[in-house]
Amino acid sequence: MKDGKIFGLVNIIDLLIIIALVGAAVFGVWQFNAGRGVVFAPVETREFIISFFTEEVEDFTAFAVEVGDSVVDHGRNVPLGTVTAVEVADARVWNADQYGVAVASPKPGFSSIEISARLTAQPTEHGIIIAGNRYGIGHSLAVRAGRGTIFMRISGLEEVS
Repeated sequence: MKDGKIFGLVNIIDLLIIIALVGAAVFGVWQFNAGRGVVFAPVETREFIISFFTEEVEDFTAFAVEVGDSVVDHGRNVPLGTVTAVEVADARVWNADQYGVAVASPKPGFSSIEISARLTAQPTEHGIIIAGNRYGIGHSLAVRAGRGTIFMRISGLEEVS
């Protein structure tokens, strides 16, 4: 060590600063990617059919969805596949009758809708992961499908064989 330099080439203080900067960069990348499903190795993906359902939506919104439309998680802007089937039926509104028993009844101007879409996703024990976001049966989200945006729940998730 001569004049504060290691082997007469590198200043000790400069070396400590470089080590600290490299350590901070490694720590920052690790913190940014931790828990977000971001990995540096290839991830196994499979084909799935995902189904969405809602009991009550305006007719004009229900009929704005067609087979072939793209499906997107409105809140996270995550693609959720392409519509393969659309089933529109009477709205399922639950009200109490004169005896206090809950009964389903239709509601004029409203429909229930079930949308199925095909997508590629990473399978997990509790559902699927798409773009670092986890989805499973019962998950509630706003879905953009075709020209409509509908608040729905995931009602089915099946792997395509």
